[in-house]
Amino acid sequence: MTVSSNVPEVKRVEVDPSVISTFKSEHEYIGLSVELLIEASSYVCIAGNIIPPAENAWNRHEAVLVGHLVRLYKLNTALLDQTCQRRRETTFIFARLAFECIVNTIFIIRNDRSEIVQSYIEHSMRHEKRLRDRIRNKITERGGEIWPIEKRILDSIERSAKNSDVDLDRIDPPKNWAGKNLFDKARDVGLDEAYLGAFAGPSHSIHGNWHDLLEYNLEVKDGGFLPNFEWHPPRPQLLTTIAHLTVITLGEFFSEIIGPAGNAVAERLPDLYERIQILIHLHEEFLVSRTNRESHLTPTLKILETERQRSEDF
Repeated sequence: MTVSSNVPEVKRVEVDPSVISTFKSEHEYIGLSVELLIEASSYVCIAGNIIPPAENAWNRHEAVLVGHLVRLYKLNTALLDQTCQRRRETTFIFARLAFECIVNTIFIIRNDRSEIVQSYIEHSMRHEKRLRDRIRNKITERGGEIWPIEKRILDSIERSAKNSDVDLDRIDPPKNWAGKNLFDKARDVGLDEAYLGAFAGPSHSIHGNWHDLLEYNLEVKDGGFLPNFEWHPPRPQLLTTIAHLTVITLGEFFSEIIGPAGNAVAERLPDLYERIQILIHLHEEFLVSRTNRESHLTPTLKILETERQRSEDF
């Protein structure tokens, strides 16, 4: 596989500790985090556009992996969009989806076998198989009459199965592809701590459970609850964490799938990784410093400091 040395130019984000030390609010950290995730996602776009030599397209096996890169790029851009619109609630949703995409991508890279890919595809077709069988039963019950909407759905399912090279009559879709749930896969690729520490919680936002309602959509007042339609401002941690994991994913892709031919891109990744780590470290120092400063304020000054931070963030 060949990769042109003429890699598209990607803007290198400057991470200068002397400049960052002057930051007064998280809003400034968010701005820099956004730029770093854009840089990381640009390399995802490049990786997803690498085509095998002498071929016009990826085969099905390869497409499962590259499709995950495309999905990661889109999820990262959605995360960036919701951050710039200042919507913390939905940033958690897209970050959680991006994390799952990252885990799946690395798992597939490290388990690059035909049976793993087949399990992934068959698992993905489980809804189509159930829906097709249900529609067929309804048609049989009414004596063979097919409604137009049913024909459209059945034709769509048939096209999907054909493009997937799957015979729906012969498969028994697994509950979990590769026989593992997300946490199992995260543990296998060394991201179980990241799952528990940063992305198990955002699952609340995915499913809309009570914790999500209590945290973001309700206001506790006088022992009761009121609706809260205000958006919460985003935090930089999600952006830097996803950027960090995106670079790790790219490193795996270029070293394990592309190989030495991908050095023109891969050689840029360590520098990007280091800059992300610097920002993560400096932001943590900022939070510790702010906590220490606030601990010495009187109640009145704490209120004033909170209002000052809020005005700066906006």
